[in-house]
Amino acid sequence: MLKFISSAFAIFLSVLTVCSAQAAISVPEGSRIALAFKEPGSDSVAAYHGDTFMIPASTQKLLTALAASLYFGPDWQFKTRMLAPKGAIQNGVLNGDLVLEFDGAPDLTRQALVNLLAYLKQQKVTQINGDILLDVSGYGGYDHGDGWSWNDLPICFTAPASAVVIDRNCVFAQLKANQLGAVAEPIIPAGQPITITSEARVVTQQEYYSGCDLRVDMNSSNNYHLTGCIPQQSGKPWPLSFAITDPTAWGVELVSWAARRADISLTGQVKAVRHIPDNLVELAHVPSAPLKKLLDRMLKRSDNLIADSLSRALGHYYLKRAASYAAGADAVRGILKNKAGIDLGSALLADGSGLSAHNLITAKQMLEVLDYIALHDDELKLIGLLPVAGMSGTLGSRGSVQNPPLVKNVTAKTGTLQNVSNLAGFITTASGKRKAFVLMANGLTFPPSVRQALKAHRIASPHYKFERQILEQIYREAPIEITE
Repeated sequence: MLKFISSAFAIFLSVLTVCSAQAAISVPEGSRIALAFKEPGSDSVAAYHGDTFMIPASTQKLLTALAASLYFGPDWQFKTRMLAPKGAIQNGVLNGDLVLEFDGAPDLTRQALVNLLAYLKQQKVTQINGDILLDVSGYGGYDHGDGWSWNDLPICFTAPASAVVIDRNCVFAQLKANQLGAVAEPIIPAGQPITITSEARVVTQQEYYSGCDLRVDMNSSNNYHLTGCIPQQSGKPWPLSFAITDPTAWGVELVSWAARRADISLTGQVKAVRHIPDNLVELAHVPSAPLKKLLDRMLKRSDNLIADSLSRALGHYYLKRAASYAAGADAVRGILKNKAGIDLGSALLADGSGLSAHNLITAKQMLEVLDYIALHDDELKLIGLLPVAGMSGTLGSRGSVQNPPLVKNVTAKTGTLQNVSNLAGFITTASGKRKAFVLMANGLTFPPSVRQALKAHRIASPHYKFERQILEQIYREAPIEITE
């Protein structure tokens, strides 16, 4: 058994001991636990497996947020630019190719593209004698990160952080799911350039939550084929959301749509390119939300698209390389070392969002990031962007922190993947101190009946009891005794 002892002098000791003063906190069966906490600025760290490499899941967004804040600053914005040859506009015609330079802005919408092209109308342009070129040359490599779960790829929370991001590279549809045993019929809203075919059958709720779920096969042309099961919905359609598999094709279709909506005709075609003509000038651009607003959504909602868009952008601008996941990881590591003095050593970074199961970091390394954030919060202002227990974001309804004394006193980033559940952030103790903490649980698994109940949202995760017990002891500044 491992006991953490804290004193009034803020000295923390980690010792192997047998303690009868309090009941030991049992680690969830078979799981791997790492814990580290401290007062910001203190050299004393309480740690349990604090040097063990763990999968961080979305707590990795803390690294991305800090690196982006240090390098870009709070007011930095992505820019989607519209370019044309100098002097190309004459007598209501643009002679030559119109270039749309995509910069990976994660909040660009199709309506914003219409508004951008409407600038041409303001210049009395109604026709382009040439092509509309989608410049994606700033990005390289795959649009999904190494180590992302393949069966998550059709889901919108893994939408590709590519050069072209329009409407979050996510599309919504529905399935008619009324009659038991019938094949569910897809309903695709107008204006969505995808196809959906279905062999999925309607089953009872019990059968669905007992393991017969919906499966999606997809290809590079944004075509989706559904098999498996969906539960009967009593007349309500079953909601669907799909991550776009081919962002470039998606971009071509939506730019073509936007040109029509802006009443711009062209003699050529819309296509993506990696080389653009020389001597272009900017006609107009669409800015993204400023970094501080992007980070607010990224941290509170655990937005993967924003995190990976920022990471890839850091690789492009900081390292002057094509924006890839690898470049982003290298940039985050370099910025943290050179601007914050945080050396991540043997930690492995595969993306900016934490979606990859390849990511590995220790609780102590994550604690070092939190320590820097706390000590520089006056200029960074990141703590105020984190979810608050019982109040906001992904901690708004987390079962472990909904009740006193933790509600409103825990401000932290969550991190959840299959068999992974982490928290990293700050807790205000009973005496009013702010302590940084990292609690990582990897290898969580439960009996089949419990997993089915979790899938059906009938119960809270059983490991929340362990999480709550640890956090309450930190809150009370009491010794922590853990038994495996």
